[in-house]
Amino acid sequence: MPNKKKVLGAAAASLMAVTMLTTSIVADQPYDGYNYDWWGDPVPSQTGYVVDRVVSGLDLGEGTRFNTDDQLKEISEQVKEDVPKTQTVGAFLNPQDIFIDQTTKLLYIVDSDNDRILVTDVTFSEPVTIMDYFYNPETKAYETLNGPRGIFVRHDSDAENDNEETLIYIADYENGRVLEVYKDGTVCQQFTKPSSEFYEDDVTFQPNKVVADVAGNVYVNIKSITTGAVMFAPDGTFSSYYGANRVEQTAQAIANKFWKTILDREAAQSFIQNVPMEFSNFDIDNEGFIYTVTESKSATTDVFKKLNPAGENVFIKLGYSDLIFGDMATYYYRNTTYGSQINDVDVDENGIIRLLDYKNGRIFEYTDECDLLFIYGGSGNQKGLFTSASAVEAYDNTVYVLDMRKGSITTFKRTEFGDIVHEAMTLYSDGKYEEAREPWMEVLARDSNYWFAYIGLGNAELSQGNYQQAMDYFYMNSRGGYNRAFKQFRMQFVRDNFNWFMIVIVVIIAAIIALRIVLKKIKKKKAGGKQ
Repeated sequence: MPNKKKVLGAAAASLMAVTMLTTSIVADQPYDGYNYDWWGDPVPSQTGYVVDRVVSGLDLGEGTRFNTDDQLKEISEQVKEDVPKTQTVGAFLNPQDIFIDQTTKLLYIVDSDNDRILVTDVTFSEPVTIMDYFYNPETKAYETLNGPRGIFVRHDSDAENDNEETLIYIADYENGRVLEVYKDGTVCQQFTKPSSEFYEDDVTFQPNKVVADVAGNVYVNIKSITTGAVMFAPDGTFSSYYGANRVEQTAQAIANKFWKTILDREAAQSFIQNVPMEFSNFDIDNEGFIYTVTESKSATTDVFKKLNPAGENVFIKLGYSDLIFGDMATYYYRNTTYGSQINDVDVDENGIIRLLDYKNGRIFEYTDECDLLFIYGGSGNQKGLFTSASAVEAYDNTVYVLDMRKGSITTFKRTEFGDIVHEAMTLYSDGKYEEAREPWMEVLARDSNYWFAYIGLGNAELSQGNYQQAMDYFYMNSRGGYNRAFKQFRMQFVRDNFNWFMIVIVVIIAAIIALRIVLKKIKKKKAGGKQ
């Protein structure tokens, strides 16, 4: 009887522990973790990230304007009264973008309808700096923002002083310009509508997003332009258009192309002109490659691109351009395919790619070779879900997602499972397949559905010459890997059994010769008998 009581007590305690554990997991992860296998079928999977916290403008307290005292002396007394040095941050209004400076660990928030930029640290623990008045040394006056939508920060190591080393680019949408300022708010220069024969007069110039490369070239995303980003030289002159999408190869586009080849020019002009879709957002990595995303819900061409300095999509040569990015599950309506709407991209210093799905509020994390690692987030009002996700950034093992409708930033912390996967991926990317074996085995012990671990183990076996084991891991997970392993297995089999092959061949040849001799003798005997 006492033994039964102990068993029942232990069972009850275990049940309570499991219940508490389940409750805590649900509270931190309001969505079901899933991934896609090699064949594109969704499978349950452990998540690599869980919700850490949700921060709104109301959580940031008071902010201090970043204008220096020397600049404030040059404005009138009336403006001084209208521009207090400190101010309560208050709620975000339609925030459009965030940017994390990896060098200074500062987080920049584009608070669009409040016409300001807010600067805090990645832990939200430092006092907030408010950027809403920018001193222009040419006019000796202050300028303001009007509906800003994007921001980018870079560091110029050749700058003459510390202030000029940090350059902040703001896509000032309603003012029709990109404002380049130093970290103290002094205006460096402005990028406005180009006066060029290549930029038509009736085309508006309302910057949506902006990035800059290490040379100081500035790339401006204009949603009304389908010929690519507007590219400016460091001195502010218009250079060219950069990275236009390809024309979507619909049935109508193919038909138009056919008729234009056989009709005269006047008749061909009556057809609808097929133009590419404009990309909606971009990011730049440490090597200068620019990544673009196209948000259209029906787009199937150039949804995600990696552009070299010449504006060419390197994914095409690597064979990645035909992959499905975002959710592989799509739906059809009136002969049109609808899938994920990718509206932002972030590429970290390790080459990890994160795509933000505006439609479903999900973050899709990929390797630099476009292998899917994790899916997290979702659509809804609960903590960790989004109603209008607009931007994604990452620092270290934390991912930041901005929701412009909720007016908040949600942070995701990497789980222990996520840490193991990233450790394995780092070794894998460095070509250390054997060293990656142990973490990959740990990944499979925790989640047998994680198909990429099979590829990692397959490469580990392949690097050690264990081709049969490599084929077992690659089977149903990587056709290319399986073919490589099978080719090596075949060559090894031939080498290992070469002597036996030679003996068999010699025996066969000897048997053939002996058979021919016997047949000749039989033939002669028959011929002699007839005589």
